[in-house]
Amino acid sequence: MKLQATALFFAICFMQSSAFAKEQAEKPIREEPNSQTVYFEKNDDWVKLKSGEVIKGELNGTIKKDSNSYRQEIEFDSDDLGGQEIELGNIQELQTASYFTIRLSDGAIYDGYLSIRNEQLYLSNAEQEVSFPVTEVVSIYRGKEKGSEQWETEFTLSMDMSSGNTDELTLKGAIDAVLYTVDSRTKLNASHEEKESNNEKTANNSSIKGSYDIYIDNKLFFRPLDLEAKKDEFKNLNYKVIASIGVGYFFISDETTKWDVTAGPAYTHTKFITVNEGNSLTENSGALKLDSSFDYELTKNIDFSYDYSMNWENEESGGIHHTNEVGFDIDLVADLDLSIDGIWEHVSDPTADSDGKLPEKDDYKMFVGLSYEI
Repeated sequence: MKLQATALFFAICFMQSSAFAKEQAEKPIREEPNSQTVYFEKNDDWVKLKSGEVIKGELNGTIKKDSNSYRQEIEFDSDDLGGQEIELGNIQELQTASYFTIRLSDGAIYDGYLSIRNEQLYLSNAEQEVSFPVTEVVSIYRGKEKGSEQWETEFTLSMDMSSGNTDELTLKGAIDAVLYTVDSRTKLNASHEEKESNNEKTANNSSIKGSYDIYIDNKLFFRPLDLEAKKDEFKNLNYKVIASIGVGYFFISDETTKWDVTAGPAYTHTKFITVNEGNSLTENSGALKLDSSFDYELTKNIDFSYDYSMNWENEESGGIHHTNEVGFDIDLVADLDLSIDGIWEHVSDPTADSDGKLPEKDDYKMFVGLSYEI
């Protein structure tokens, strides 16, 4: 009886081990992940994402390089993948080989070699190493030795042409440039417009503008210099120079929307082309200047902008000047955009020329063209 029980026990064990072996044989073989060593050059910046991916190349800085954007994304130029937009929250580790300057949400500015570890941003230089939570970082810029890389420049060429009963040709060219640093912003603009209708010139105007802003904190800034010079043959304007100072405030500044308003005193000097007998060709006036700039990202490929400017001077200089400009930029390929702009200009007290002809108070314009950003 014992012998039979022993034989039965070994038979059961054999059957169970055979079933286990068959089950293991039927399971798919799990391959061990391949490991790979990543080599970095001395001048490489590199970033490791929380997904485990590693990218090397060059850190350009925060998206749009705007000191008050609060957009928690960086632009990283990969050697093989090109420009990549990466959220700071997706970064596990980052190390730069170059010098950087950062601005924090409290307005403080630091510089040094940059790295990110454990949700903290570190900056080290010859004197110290400091660290902050990445959520407190407002902007990141390359060091002063590469300041020229922080310029954003856009060229726009617009044309409107018609033929038949009326032959018209309108040409407008414009250049917009902005220099961002962690504590300032410089804006430059130049434009020229010409229009012919049935071989007769009907528009001829030019303008040059420039302003400089110093950030006081994340919302408030001081504009110690704002200059504008313009001429317009068909508004009887030989030239007008506007100099002003002001204080500005960012009412909205987030990932998709930016709106800032600036106001302050101004001084204007105006020279007319011709005037009625007994009137002066030149006028000087104190003034109040107000500027508003609004930008909104409608979609990933379409940007909307609305710029408003008001200059309130004495009646002899033109009274109240309003300029409203609405624009749409639509991405085409790479840095080339389709630009659509609508402009309404109003002058409350235009000055008549020597023939008594009074310019219209309102001008309405529409431009369609191409813009290229570098």
